[in-house]
Amino acid sequence: MRNKIFISHATPDDDDFTRWLSLKLIGLGYVVWCDILFLDKGVDFWSNIEKEIRENTCKFLIVSSTLGNQREGVLKELAVATKVKKQLKDDSFIIPLAIDETLSYDDINIEIVRLNAIDFKKSWAKGLQDLLGAFEKHNVPKNPPDPSKSNLLYQQIFIHDKGVIEKEETYDSNWFPITSFPQELRFHKYEWRLPKNFDVRTLTFPAIRFKQYLCTFAWEYDFMHQLPKTETYDSNESICIPTADILSGEYDSDFIRNYECKRLIVQLINKGFELQMKQKEVRKYEMSNKIAYWIEKGKIDKDKFEKVQLVGKQKDKNWHFTISGAGKLYPVHVIIISSHIFFTTNGTDLIESKNIQHSSRRRQGKNWWNDKWREKLLAFVKYISDDELSFHLEMGSEEKIIVSNEPMRFCGKRSYVNPSENNLDDESELADINDYEDEIEEADEFEEIE
Repeated sequence: MRNKIFISHATPDDDDFTRWLSLKLIGLGYVVWCDILFLDKGVDFWSNIEKEIRENTCKFLIVSSTLGNQREGVLKELAVATKVKKQLKDDSFIIPLAIDETLSYDDINIEIVRLNAIDFKKSWAKGLQDLLGAFEKHNVPKNPPDPSKSNLLYQQIFIHDKGVIEKEETYDSNWFPITSFPQELRFHKYEWRLPKNFDVRTLTFPAIRFKQYLCTFAWEYDFMHQLPKTETYDSNESICIPTADILSGEYDSDFIRNYECKRLIVQLINKGFELQMKQKEVRKYEMSNKIAYWIEKGKIDKDKFEKVQLVGKQKDKNWHFTISGAGKLYPVHVIIISSHIFFTTNGTDLIESKNIQHSSRRRQGKNWWNDKWREKLLAFVKYISDDELSFHLEMGSEEKIIVSNEPMRFCGKRSYVNPSENNLDDESELADINDYEDEIEEADEFEEIE
């Protein structure tokens, strides 16, 4: 019975794509045969392959790549498939899958050059959608979808010896420790000295309104040039609370509860981080609940800092490694610095289309493993640092919050076997193809690219 989809490919170069496609199709209910799934070691492999193509195959998929176009095994399989195609009088029996952007039209095998190839070069998920459309058009037999089958097969064949291992390992985080706070949190009772509707966010140093007071780490005289009426202010009207007492939980009063003090400190940290980034002359982008910062193309030498690329090219676009920061006081005092990627057309103007930002981010980040993200994050943090060890948040003319430019590290007793860099990409997760469509519908996440 001809009910199988045969996948011909170059081994081992195109194994990752073939593995991904096979498991996707199996999960969607198709019967698939390819050597990396079902060819046992020690058997007469060629007779086995020839029998599958001649007797059981309803569609022959050939992975068209530079290496696949040259491999003897692929060419032999294609020769058999070409004979079967003539016997069945089925012009759609052979379906090429184009995955290699470097393969020129002139180098494509003459037997498939006239056939309509399914394009997987830009996106594996989009290519799969087109392939499924071709299957439906030609009534390729299938069973009801059962993703558990492909998942079980994946577990049995590919990761049975790649689980968790007993090994002590140190893990970096994106938590950067705050090593020093100003000694006091100050509440200056400015009352009428603040102009009506005055925006305290425009002050030189971080400050927040609290009742009739201005909450800040700065001294009362730090605002005289912007608030002239404070020149006659009596510092005895200010309430000063030891920062250490707030952070330890020892301070609490009817004037302000401890949790309110901590909330205000976090807000001041975030404002201080924003002012620090402004001093470093990086560009900012206001996301839905945070502010992200990125570097223009050409701002730093060769778009690198300490040999780490922070701005690069993606076809007709530029990618920009981007960070955002947020203060946190529990369970430890840190600034959490998150990583993002933004895209511009000319190195200075962000692309407005949320869909393009979203799809470009997925494409750019697909081969950025943890070490790449870590490398770029640490380079960016070093770029905004004030010395070799830290960066400073200016909280007043004499007050600073000092933050280490080395992240907190954690030790674990278990690890795992690292995949190769060219392993399955972002689009190779074992999930229904509809997941991809859902992601496109959610592309308005550019407002908060995570």
